[in-house]
Order: sequence, then C-alpha cells, then structure tokens
Amino acid sequence: MLKVTVVTPSYNQGNYIEKTILSVLKQDYANIEYIVMDAKSIDATGDVLNKYRSQIATVVQEKDEGQADAINKGFALSSGEIMAYLNSDDCYAHKSVISHAVRTFNEHPDVDVVFGKRQFIDDDGSFSRNNPYREFDSDTLLHDCFLPQESVFWRRSIYERAGNMVDKSHQFAMDYNLWLRFHRAGGKFMAVNEVYGLFRFYPDQKTHTIWKTIGLPEIAKLQTEFLGRALSETEILAADDKFMFGADPRHESRALAAGQQLWQCFTEHKKQSLKGHPIDQWWIGS
Repeated sequence: MLKVTVVTPSYNQGNYIEKTILSVLKQDYANIEYIVMDAKSIDATGDVLNKYRSQIATVVQEKDEGQADAINKGFALSSGEIMAYLNSDDCYAHKSVISHAVRTFNEHPDVDVVFGKRQFIDDDGSFSRNNPYREFDSDTLLHDCFLPQESVFWRRSIYERAGNMVDKSHQFAMDYNLWLRFHRAGGKFMAVNEVYGLFRFYPDQKTHTIWKTIGLPEIAKLQTEFLGRALSETEILAADDKFMFGADPRHESRALAAGQQLWQCFTEHKKQSLKGHPIDQWWIGS
C-alpha cells in the first residue's frame, strides 16, 4: 500500500484549521503520513493542534520564512511515495479523496501527477461554485494555473526530478512554479472527473489580497521563464475564461453574462439549504 504524505502549512488560521485537519484524519485510506507545520500561530491554532496531536504523525511549531518554507520543511520530514499539501483553510471534499487518488496512480503507473476538481466554498463553509472537469493541456498550463492546488497529488519521483523542493522565493505562485517544473521534467499529468478539494474563497484570503501586488508579478516571472513572455492580466483572465467556458468566445460571453446571475441565485439558495451543515463539515455523522 502506497504511503501518502500530506503537509499542512499553518499560520493563524484558527477559524478553519480544525476542519482542514479533520478532512485528512477522516480519510478512509489507511497509510497517510500527516504533517502539520505551524509558524507559532498566536490565535486558536495551538489549542486545535493539541486536541489532535496524537492523531497527527508530526506536528512542528516553529517560525519559518513563509508558506513555501513551511511546506519544504514538512516534505523534508516525510517519506510518502505520493505527496500533497493542503493549506490550513482548505479541506478535502470527501472521505475517499486519497484512496481514489492512490487507486488512479496504481491503475496508471506511468502517471506522475493526478488532480481532481475543485469546489469553492465561502468562509462559512457553504457551497459557492464548482470548477468544470477539463483534461490536462500543457498549452493551457503555460497560460493559466488551472490545476487546483488542494486537489493535486504527485509521485515523489517527479518531485525529486523537478528539484526536490518548493521554491521559497514565491509567496503566491509556489504551486504554479511546481506544476511548471513537473511539466519541464517530463511529468505526465492526469485529470480525474471527481471533486477532490474544497477551496475556501473569502475576502481575507490571499488570492484576493495580494493578487495584484505579489501574485501577478510572480506569475509574470514564471511565464517569462516557461512560456517566453509575460501575459497581461487580461490575457491571464481570458485563459481562465477559456478553461471555464470553452474555446468559442461567443459561448464564452453568453455563459459569463448568464452565469453571473445564475451563480448569485444558486449560491444564495445553497447557503440557505446548507445552513447549519456547511459542506466543509461533511464528516459529521460519519
């Protein structure tokens, strides 16, 4: 049975980290090495870690140089043949995520990277929207970081071939850097039509807060290295729209216009229907 390492980098996410931890501990796969790297959080995180410390393979509470440094330190302590990291405000979508990923690796021994779909949730854990299923496309990867980080698993062998580290110079695009290096190292990617991750998208989340100041410059640097030129923000968003809605720009514009109204109504309905039982608490009663 393949050992799967999951690393959670943590700093002051006390409102969410218990749900992150439980989404790993409640997995139905037996051979998981779970490592939590906390940068001495000053909120409720410490209490949560103490509550589950005996069920987590390794808990390290020490200062670090940022998210990428914490992930690197966690992987340096790990021994799993399959690797992943799950941020401390995200969750796995159901109890069979890891067993499904391992089964896919076992059925496809030539595949280096397996990724599922992403489901967006709000800060309260309610459904927001889904990303569609799309097969892997290397050209799209060069234009848009479309792999949902919390839904990606990879073999240690491709991690080692690609440099055996997460680039600490990145505060935002460390995942995009990793996927591009996997691709350059000859990694074979495989998409599965299964929701693997719950991505928490909320006003204080860094996708919002540092997108223009740090995110876009880091992406530009990566695209210059791997694509040969930096794309404008408009080009990046267009690539993402193409991923979401397809290649036909007429379909794209119609879908976008209709979709904005549809998602607004649907999200409000979902929030009401899931009130008291957000989908980031799927393990309740299990």
